Amino acid sequence: MTTPQDFDLDAWLEDADRPERSVTVYQKAGLIADLDRLAEQIQNADDDEVDGPSMGGGVGKLRAEYAKVAKQFHDSALTVRVRSVSDSEQAELREKNPDLDQRALGKLVLSEAFVSPKASPEQVGKLERVLGDAQFSLIVGAWQQACRAVPAVSADFLPKRSTPADGGE
Repeated sequence: MTTPQDFDLDAWLEDADRPERSVTVYQKAGLIADLDRLAEQIQNADDDEVDGPSMGGGVGKLRAEYAKVAKQFHDSALTVRVRSVSDSEQAELREKNPDLDQRALGKLVLSEAFVSPKASPEQVGKLERVLGDAQFSLIVGAWQQACRAVPAVSADFLPKRSTPADGGE
């Protein structure tokens, strides 16, 4: 058993790491419009249009098309992993790059935070332009969480255990 007197803080610090967060963004987010259109067509289809797959039409065909487009959307997913960048590291970047305006400095700081995939400041700017505000804000939000939120693990998504006392088995 380790006691406060024999605890090796240096050894513990050797294995310590910064908080990291991840978020999923989609390359083919424009497919959402196609999925919306198909979903509307499926919902508005008459019962008479329900054909089996052998018929090659009606709701079955629409559902197959929906599944195909949904797969394309999900296959375009990219998980972006970012780590915290300390205030002192940000200040150091600002000192080393006094010619950068706030926007360019922000891209530089965020590029330093990218764990996977790695990204240059130029690529961060392109991500912002190509993905749009909604998806890019997910990346920025993950970075802000890594920088500011206290690391904690939540198991709220797991099924609750039940005991005989509360009606479980």
